[in-house]
Amino acid sequence: MRELIREPLDSVAFSAKYGPWAVIAGASEGTGECYARELAAMGINLVLVSRRLPALKALGEKLKAAHGIEYRAVAQDLTEQDAGLRIVEAADRLDVGLYISNAGADGFGSFFEDSTDAAHRLVRMNISTLIDATNGFGKAFLERGKGGIIVMASGAGLGGQPNLVMYSATKAFELNFAESLWAEYHERGVDVIAIAAPIMRTPMLLRTVPEGFDVSDVYDPADVTHNALAGLLAGEPIQIVPDGPGQEKLPQVLADRKDRLAGFVEFNKTFTGG
Repeated sequence: MRELIREPLDSVAFSAKYGPWAVIAGASEGTGECYARELAAMGINLVLVSRRLPALKALGEKLKAAHGIEYRAVAQDLTEQDAGLRIVEAADRLDVGLYISNAGADGFGSFFEDSTDAAHRLVRMNISTLIDATNGFGKAFLERGKGGIIVMASGAGLGGQPNLVMYSATKAFELNFAESLWAEYHERGVDVIAIAAPIMRTPMLLRTVPEGFDVSDVYDPADVTHNALAGLLAGEPIQIVPDGPGQEKLPQVLADRKDRLAGFVEFNKTFTGG
């Protein structure tokens, strides 16, 4: 697989800031499972959310046995109406310090040839569910004075792509949504990071790509999720992992987005009085 240098991560500081409970939406496999494994190794308890309850329970039991954590397994289709509200309700009475929005994969499609049913499902999953869940957890984070939100977006959100019309569009929403939340709340104790994720060797990828597709040069999802956790603790607003056509330009794109965001934070203070 393609190398991605892992950033340093102080697990003690991380668990102190974002524990004792974390909620992962889209936790049954792939990047969600990678998040769960690393957080559990830090001693952080987990609320695991996805459609597949048996897979969640199996993962939770493994992590409980290995690390002594507690977990809740929550069966929830993230494309359903009010799914975000139900995720917040599922973590009721728990001291949650971290919410990870980790769902939103989509297969290739042809927008005009297909119906809009799948498009609306993707909007509910990547936009409506994200809005309701982050709003609910974010309010609690403000009250407790600390907390973190990770939004797993995609490099597809950096611009349009053929056959990924809705995926690209909703991932662009996720990037701007998370950056804006960082700009508004990072000075008030709530850390938010957007991840423009690359192509990774996940079960979803292997189910999606055509037979014979070369997956030898894709990223290890555990490396990507580790750096997301490290970036959150470091106070970064966004990570862009170089991938695809024009990838050599993406480090500058990342720098420009960070500079622009920091500039708007200061600009906004002229309206709010600091």
